[in-house]
Amino acid sequence: MGRKRKRRRRREESSAPSKALTAEVREAIAEWAGEAADVHGFQLWDVEVPQHGRWLIRVFVDRDDAGPGSGISVGECAEISRYMEAILDADERVAEDYVLEISSPGIERPLKKLHHLDRVVGEDVELVVREPIAGKNKVVARLLAHDDGVLTIELDEESFDVDWDNVARAKLKYDFSRESGEQ
Repeated sequence: MGRKRKRRRRREESSAPSKALTAEVREAIAEWAGEAADVHGFQLWDVEVPQHGRWLIRVFVDRDDAGPGSGISVGECAEISRYMEAILDADERVAEDYVLEISSPGIERPLKKLHHLDRVVGEDVELVVREPIAGKNKVVARLLAHDDGVLTIELDEESFDVDWDNVARAKLKYDFSRESGEQ
């Protein structure tokens, strides 16, 4: 019994980050990710750096006018990864033991920031809202426009204005039946 406890303790200690992930470092990582995407001709979509355990840095990048199947390739992700690794390894504030993931945000990408909405106006979005819209807290609707934090959506041929602060989660909702020729 004593040995097992010691082994568990050692594993827990080894998974703890060696350096603190400060707000300043988070901001720097986001800037470096933007630079890496830009240098390689892509758009930075999002950066996630979860706060727990080992440093995990997730960077989501895409082409400016990417449609389904025409986004970023695995080779292009690898190029961006090598670029970012050089920057991360050179900064003493960054833990030596980190995991870096570079990927596309995906077809049904999360819409976390207002500027994400710019690329999906005219598309269907799935919104989970705090205050119901037409009696529902989860809707799939067409995003008609957005201005100053107010989304205009079309739901069941009716138009609604939704305050961005009312949106708990949002994502692009892709109609896969368009690809198969079904309507």
